[in-house]
Amino acid sequence: MELHQLRSFIAIAEEKNLTRASERLFLSQSAVSAHLKSLEDALGVTLFSRTAKGMQLTPEGMTLLERARSLLDSANAMLQEAKSLSGELRGTLKIGFNTDPNFLRVADLSTRMRQAYPDIELRLVQAMTTEVLDSVQRGEMDGGFTFGSTANPALTVLELASVPLHIVGPAKWKSMLDSADMRALAGMPWVWVPPSCPFHNLLDERFTEQGLTLKRVVETDHEDILRALVIAGEGVSILRKAEAEELERLGRVAIWRGMEIAIPLGFVHKASRDEDPLIRATVQTVLSIWRAAAFDSEDN
Repeated sequence: MELHQLRSFIAIAEEKNLTRASERLFLSQSAVSAHLKSLEDALGVTLFSRTAKGMQLTPEGMTLLERARSLLDSANAMLQEAKSLSGELRGTLKIGFNTDPNFLRVADLSTRMRQAYPDIELRLVQAMTTEVLDSVQRGEMDGGFTFGSTANPALTVLELASVPLHIVGPAKWKSMLDSADMRALAGMPWVWVPPSCPFHNLLDERFTEQGLTLKRVVETDHEDILRALVIAGEGVSILRKAEAEELERLGRVAIWRGMEIAIPLGFVHKASRDEDPLIRATVQTVLSIWRAAAFDSEDN
């Protein structure tokens, strides 16, 4: 039994499709299929059944999937620990960022990691919070920034800050927003975000508590588009407080101040990698950046 066979097994189980699994692993479909056959022969069980819906795990496959994940995680951790013991901390880290890289201090992270760990290569990928969570759990990302909280025991999320938010509308709606209560606000056109966005659940809860439903006229999963639509007069939406106040100062949006809202910002990685030297180095660097930012904020 080889590690590459376990990687192929896990990828097929998660993708439920040989073609997508091979694309994810950057291997040919025949190679992934051969890995699966060799693993099934070595284990003496059939791991998948082929159906119209794709590759479905057999009962035996379902039982062995978590063991395969655990073995692969242990092998990766052993490799990193060996490198750490030999004085080397090298490798590639794929980190997801879910919002403005300046706000997340991504450049600072890159600089500090390069100075402290010159043999670690960072790969930075922009993705929504749910994409970061899914990719980290699947092993496609090593870590990432997220909004909101998660109860997933397979993930470790370290809270970095509580991020205040503002509901904003076009600047020309200022007088209307100043006099609006929650019911009036709910009836305004909303530039909305997908259900997968943590902001969605946060606002939905607040308005649902009052028996209100938002009037959604357009949906986007991209912050730049959301911001541009609000500025253009398409509707109201939600932005980080600092961003909203800067746009208000520039006369581009108006802020509705009838509600205080905040959302946790965190950094996530797989719980099974808590002791991985690469992850520990990254987490320590991220925490030091955000602790310094909090200190500067209090000092000001």
